Amino acid sequence: MSTTTTDLPDVGAPFIEGLRDGRLMLQFDRSNGRAQFYPRPQSLWSEAGTEWREASGRGVIFALTLCRVGPPHLAGAVPYPMALVQLAEGPRMLARIHARYDDLAIGQAVEVDWSHPDSRRAFPVFKPSS
Repeated sequence: MSTTTTDLPDVGAPFIEGLRDGRLMLQFDRSNGRAQFYPRPQSLWSEAGTEWREASGRGVIFALTLCRVGPPHLAGAVPYPMALVQLAEGPRMLARIHARYDDLAIGQAVEVDWSHPDSRRAFPVFKPSS
């Protein structure tokens, strides 16, 4: 019997469901508590597996760029800042930043902007922390 992609569980479903509820969900290793992102079917560190937990939604800008070309659904937003966000829980996540590029800096604190409509869709949008 062959396995097709439709036979496999959607390991990212808890992440997407969390966004819809205004919660940033991450996988944590059951043996050492380390967080991982992007969602995977197994832990990066042990055979103990993972569990989903809510993350703080806070982090710092690790790297920053200004996107001048974007996918069709972001055509009206170009240019927009993108950052590699180092989450407080450890992993890094590529994300849009809801702010002017000139107002951002590497090392700056950010948090998920749940008021931004895109944060409750496929991927969170961050904003500078107040």
